[in-house]
Amino acid sequence: MSDTLPGYDEIPYESFPITETHPDRLAVIGRLFGLSCPDPARARVLELGCAAGGNLLPIAGYLPETHCVGLELSRTQALRGAALADALELRNIEIRHQDIMDFASEGEPFDYIIAHGLFSWVPPAVQEHVLHVCGSRLAPGGVAYISYNTLPGGRQRSMLRDMLLHHARSHTRPRHRLAAAREMIEFLATPLESEPPGHDWLRGELHRLRGARDSYLYHEYLEETNDPLLFSDFVARASDHGLQYLADTQLHTLFPSTLGAAAESSLERFDELVDEEQYADFLRLRPFRQSLLCRATDPLTREIDLDGLLSLPLYTDLAPDADGILRSSAGQSFQADSPLLRAVLDELKKSFPRARNLADLLPAAVERIAGKAGSPAAATGPLMQELFNLFISGALQFTLCEPGARRVNDVQPSTKTTDRPQALRIGRLLAEAGENLIPTQRHQALQLDPVSARMLALLDGRRDQVSVVEAMLTAAVRDPALNRLLGNKKPERMRAAIQARLAQLLRLLQRHGLLETG
Repeated sequence: MSDTLPGYDEIPYESFPITETHPDRLAVIGRLFGLSCPDPARARVLELGCAAGGNLLPIAGYLPETHCVGLELSRTQALRGAALADALELRNIEIRHQDIMDFASEGEPFDYIIAHGLFSWVPPAVQEHVLHVCGSRLAPGGVAYISYNTLPGGRQRSMLRDMLLHHARSHTRPRHRLAAAREMIEFLATPLESEPPGHDWLRGELHRLRGARDSYLYHEYLEETNDPLLFSDFVARASDHGLQYLADTQLHTLFPSTLGAAAESSLERFDELVDEEQYADFLRLRPFRQSLLCRATDPLTREIDLDGLLSLPLYTDLAPDADGILRSSAGQSFQADSPLLRAVLDELKKSFPRARNLADLLPAAVERIAGKAGSPAAATGPLMQELFNLFISGALQFTLCEPGARRVNDVQPSTKTTDRPQALRIGRLLAEAGENLIPTQRHQALQLDPVSARMLALLDGRRDQVSVVEAMLTAAVRDPALNRLLGNKKPERMRAAIQARLAQLLRLLQRHGLLETG
């Protein structure tokens, strides 16, 4: 095998936090099914195919007692990740330029193993080695995360992939192949007088790909290998390496009721969980999975301990929009009708990104709705199920650890905007390095526009807000590209635009706990 990956060197895979892979998330799901998971705050974490470390660096940065190892075959990406780790002065992470096939199956165990965007995109021999590494290096109680494209939904993407590959067949350079794929997407979007069956899906996918990042389009549709497989076949292959299926990170898919009463009734015929989930995949035409595995010898239970789960601290970034609809920072909307549930969510919103125990915040939530229709005490029973439903839908999360970023001079996260705002060092340094996907303490990726990313790099605690605005104004006068981004306005109007952008950025950083105070 090559000592690098030319396609990934020329078109690097955009590297950012994958929320579902965080050790805390994996540990909570493991605990949900009776697995005694290692403490995520002190975990040994291995990521196979870590790109430039966009997923692993925040884990190491916000959980300084972890020990993280990342492997990446693309030399360009591995060197960038290692350089970022050095710039952040992270001593608990190692990003290696190494072929996964050369990674030994014997050695120190890892509590959490992550392989995102890898399994379906490598040859069968590499797939088997990934499973072998998970089977031999996963610690007792540990969790392995593997994402992959699945059948039957993967067949639709394979159809489009075949067309794009055909159109790009005469090109060898990645950028030329990418340009040909973009050209083919426009051709396939040609309106038809009468659309044949299946065109509704194709039309939707073409619309999505028109706005997709180059890295996604290239590596999802133009790589040499992209083989979807049946979920049941994946589980069988994992079993050959001493692993068992734990769950999927998309927890709602484990519950047939989310497909409706008819589907739930139809799926009752299956006694085995793997059979039930496979046939649910058929009903969903599911194209992608994020499966969690553990050692076959680890005892599990499928009876959910709701009281035990609800004893854990929880957090959410849900907030009502102008119409009162609850939305996450990613823009997803969620239903919460009961007054007590809304009151609990509002209390959590005030504390985000910190987590709180339900027992601590419930009295304040009950007091808020006292005197309204219904008895608050009587409503606490339904509240538990409502919170669980939001949890499996991804609207709120439980946690086993609180992140604590390595900070300068022991400064702490702030919930207020100061005269001399100081962003967490990890965010500032990544912005200085040209990154615009900034990791939060809750392993989300904040996508900043270029202007906001430039401002973030200036929030070092030495400048007041006026100085930040003036520094940006001076830079805009000297930099035509930045000037265009700010609308080519006259200085006074540009100053007002920068002030508005700064205020917006500070509110965003404050909401996600990315500001420091002494």
